[in-house]
Amino acid sequence: MVDLHRARRAKRLDLYRSRQADRVRSVRATLEALTQSGTLFTQEGTRRGLSLLKALQLLQRAGARLDELSGGGVLPAPRRPERVDALYEEVDDLFDRADKLAGRDEASVARLPGSQG
Repeated sequence: MVDLHRARRAKRLDLYRSRQADRVRSVRATLEALTQSGTLFTQEGTRRGLSLLKALQLLQRAGARLDELSGGGVLPAPRRPERVDALYEEVDDLFDRADKLAGRDEASVARLPGSQG
């Protein structure tokens, strides 16, 4: 028998992890481009670099929350739906803040519909 609730939770977590990883790659690539072009060493480049570093920090925090949701750490994964939803809301907020700092131009794809189950 397949546990649909568990499958939905796993798919949601995988989707969030993928989006977090894509954002981290994008921010790192932008930082690398700033460094290689020498732009990082200008006043505007330094400001941009600091914003990107802050975005990376937020994305790392989002990764920690996703680890918490997976139960991969010392503590087991939260079981109460309210706690799970609160953690996903926090991750969504961290994604939004990181996107603003990184200057993502496209529409935010951070928020996903909550899975009911």
